[in-house]
Amino acid sequence: MKYRMTILASALLLAGATQAGSVQYHYAPVVSVKADYETVRTPVNREVCWEEQRYQRVETRQRSATPTIFGAIVGGVIGNQFGGGSGKRAATVAGAALGGSIARDASRQSRGPDEYYPVSRERCTVQREFVEETRVSGYQVAYEFDGRVYHTHMREHPGDRIRVRVAVSPAH
Repeated sequence: MKYRMTILASALLLAGATQAGSVQYHYAPVVSVKADYETVRTPVNREVCWEEQRYQRVETRQRSATPTIFGAIVGGVIGNQFGGGSGKRAATVAGAALGGSIARDASRQSRGPDEYYPVSRERCTVQREFVEETRVSGYQVAYEFDGRVYHTHMREHPGDRIRVRVAVSPAH
């Protein structure tokens, strides 16, 4: 029984293929080939670097609190010479503050102006550019088969001949 079913199924498939037509392959000569071109923009990152110069301040002397402290002591001694009682204390404090301030200002002026010297450093950034490239995107192909010229588009160059599929089916 199994054998008969297999034969019947095979016969039905063969009959259907016969009615649907048969497919054959032939080679047809290529009449002309014309390349199609496209322009493609591709992003390219590149690093751009440059030297940047700026000026850095250099103190000619190191800052010290010694002149301010010495001025406060001298000012306090001088202020202590004036007044009496609680006024003497106020004069001492005022003399110390005034002496410290004067000494600080004088030490800044005697130090001279700050000096500046150039410092170079490299700076970099990434810039995106687009590179345009023209390339072949495919081919317009004309070929002759059975006395007629046909046209198709292909990705690859076909060469001198092209393989064509010929399907034959009955007309109803």
